[in-house]
Amino acid sequence: MKFSSLIFSSGLLSTLRAATLNVGSGQTYSTIAAAYSAASASDTIYVYPGTYTEKLTISKDSITLKGSAYPSTSPSANLALITYSTYASAAGSDDASATLLVSGNNFKMYNINVTNSAGTAGQAVALSMRGNYGGVYACGLKSYQDTLYSHIGSQFFGRCYIEGAVDFIFGITGNSWYQGCTLGVLKSGGTITAQGRTSSSTDGFFVFDKAKIVLGSGAASGTKGNTYLGRPWGDYARVVFQNSNEESIIISAGWEAWSSSQSTTNILFAEYNNSNAAGTRVSWATTLTSAYAIATILPTYSSWVDSSYLGVSAP
Repeated sequence: MKFSSLIFSSGLLSTLRAATLNVGSGQTYSTIAAAYSAASASDTIYVYPGTYTEKLTISKDSITLKGSAYPSTSPSANLALITYSTYASAAGSDDASATLLVSGNNFKMYNINVTNSAGTAGQAVALSMRGNYGGVYACGLKSYQDTLYSHIGSQFFGRCYIEGAVDFIFGITGNSWYQGCTLGVLKSGGTITAQGRTSSSTDGFFVFDKAKIVLGSGAASGTKGNTYLGRPWGDYARVVFQNSNEESIIISAGWEAWSSSQSTTNILFAEYNNSNAAGTRVSWATTLTSAYAIATILPTYSSWVDSSYLGVSAP
């Protein structure tokens, strides 16, 4: 049973704060799916506090979801949760398992937590992003394996909390920038990223700037000091951690190959100016002499990223 409701506001009201819920043509719905069904492109859905057990697909362009904690920039303040339990093995694919699947362009989400509660037996996606110019701000994303699928397109994640154990931030051709995000790890020997770029001619790049790596809620004993920054799902994988606090959670080697036979020649796994990052990295890792600029990864960022999240550090 839900003890919450949500409101859909017309595009004309999209700039109003969440406190002005019943102004103008706003209508109240009992589920996010119902509000989304009534929405048109460029509309905003305000989500009241509560737990919404729903599996959602957002295919319309320029939809914005705003949780009741907006405009807080801290995921810990969030009161709206979307949750569902689906393994990819049962659903048929990683995308099909997602609690929230976004294929529309110019999507924005603020102050909402998204969870796939399936468990530890396999891939179970919380959020899958397939559209261009997607912005996710001060949101919490949780699962165990394959939490966040940066599948296709360009995305910006600002001050989000992302938790998992195995390959929990993954994708193939998605270009995604993670600004001031907190990454919660759950398992000794686990991997934060699994970037799957397969060719030098395709997109696919993850950059984590001013991130913080922490033990997730209920992390297994021995996780600290035994977690990998990532492993290459594809032979041209690209992942950078820069200006980030690794909290002595990352294993000395830093990164691991997908298999002993994998060629690492064309992989870019790199770090710059990270703190609490002890150890000697694998020979094929790169130490950068300068940080990447967001325009390198997201060249049009200034036209669609919420500027209040640019350059921020993890809380």
